Amino acid sequence: MDHPIDEALRPLTRAGWQRTDAWAATTCTAPDQLAGLTYSRRLPDSQAELHSDTHRWLLWGGQDGYHSRWYATFTSHTPIHLIAATTARLADPTPVLRYAPEVPSRNRGAAHITPVTPPVPTPLDVRRAAAARARTTIPRAVVRTPTVATASGPSAVLPARAFRRR
Repeated sequence: MDHPIDEALRPLTRAGWQRTDAWAATTCTAPDQLAGLTYSRRLPDSQAELHSDTHRWLLWGGQDGYHSRWYATFTSHTPIHLIAATTARLADPTPVLRYAPEVPSRNRGAAHITPVTPPVPTPLDVRRAAAARARTTIPRAVVRTPTVATASGPSAVLPARAFRRR
């Protein structure tokens, strides 16, 4: 019979990750040793999970080091199917688009980098860019137009206010 965590670990083990079960934790490590998952068998305090570095599930990737490794954690109350969806995506060999500066230089040797030609802008892209350029962050003076008198009587025309910079 499968343990509930097996659903979350299955995508990794099917992708060739090494699973190690111990009394305190189950770990899965990628074949290239550049990613891993740890499941703690001890049930942590729910407040500690939210407010400290105590975790039930820990995913990591990249070379060891402060600036070159990413981490993701899940609490004990995270539904297993959400963790399984994350591990399935992590184990998926489909390339992920990244801008070159997003890949730490320390990890570039382990990455398979393929330059991608930027797409030609579509007419919609051109219209969106023009609309974005038309917007401005500089406030403009508001000049009110004269109003037409209504049946209730004549309305006063407000004087235009001079624009003041702050």
